[in-house]
Amino acid sequence: MRVTLQTNSVTLNQSMNVASQEKGINGSSITENKDAVTIGQEARDLFDEQLQLKEVPEEIAQKIASTFENGGKLHYVESEEELAIRAKKQAEFDEAIHHNVGTLIIPHIQTNSKLQDSLEGASQQVRDATFTTISKNFLLRDVGDMTEEQRQAMISLGLEKARYIADNYLEGQQAKDYMDAMTTIAKFGVNGVKDESGKVTYAIEKGPLNSAPDDNVNMGDIIKEAYPDEWEANRAKRLAAIESKDYDALIAAFKEYDNLVKHVFTNQNHLVQDKISDYGEWKKMIENTTIPNHFSNLDKTSLSNFIENIKTANTALSNDFLTNDLKQFQKFLTRDSI
Repeated sequence: MRVTLQTNSVTLNQSMNVASQEKGINGSSITENKDAVTIGQEARDLFDEQLQLKEVPEEIAQKIASTFENGGKLHYVESEEELAIRAKKQAEFDEAIHHNVGTLIIPHIQTNSKLQDSLEGASQQVRDATFTTISKNFLLRDVGDMTEEQRQAMISLGLEKARYIADNYLEGQQAKDYMDAMTTIAKFGVNGVKDESGKVTYAIEKGPLNSAPDDNVNMGDIIKEAYPDEWEANRAKRLAAIESKDYDALIAAFKEYDNLVKHVFTNQNHLVQDKISDYGEWKKMIENTTIPNHFSNLDKTSLSNFIENIKTANTALSNDFLTNDLKQFQKFLTRDSI
């Protein structure tokens, strides 16, 4: 019998025939995957997502089916043997899955470059732990009913996790650049704005290219803001020329774009100066941002000591959030290499 997960219910695809509506499921009449019984939340509570994707022994399937004879009320309780089977299948499922995290691109060009360079040669475990810390601690988009104090504590926790990685997995300039980048990203997070529904927005500028001065602005952004219709039309021409491999058309499109840039510099230079000024103010704000310190004097000599210290020092985050966060961090850093 295979148990599969649906959006709002669990479907038990089974080899049992429905003898009659009055008697419910009758295990004495067998067909091949002919019928299905759909059950609700109680069954989802019984079977976690992993088990729902695994084969269930027929003996257990019979017992599950028998629970629906009394108006669909679920009253099945697993024996120790069945719990052991369940635990074994869960372990097999976890062993078969690798949780690689996709690389995140930080909108600020120079910070993104410093982070990526600092992770050059780092293990997949370190990369996954890093990008999860960024997405789940620094730049979480939906914090639900967290208070602002809890959100800031979450960022502080993320910075301590970054320090643990830098101290234990990176060395020298690589570790320094890593912490510089992660600290800057944490500051992006501190300046996020949470609305009443718990959604958080982050104002992160692109900034200049690597090694470029702060007055090196992205003209494309200015043109896109000042002349959205012209920008979109020119972009469409460039894309069409690339798609058709019409290089004469591509050159013409870039000449048109160059004329837009010259027009802005000649006739609306204040847009360029405003962009430079806005970026300077934003950069100064980030540099002057203080990250709240909810955790200090943590023992980073071992992961177990580090985690226990955090749990002891915690005063703001919920136990559920902290437990899940640290469990995921530990899982990424200690799983086998892929």
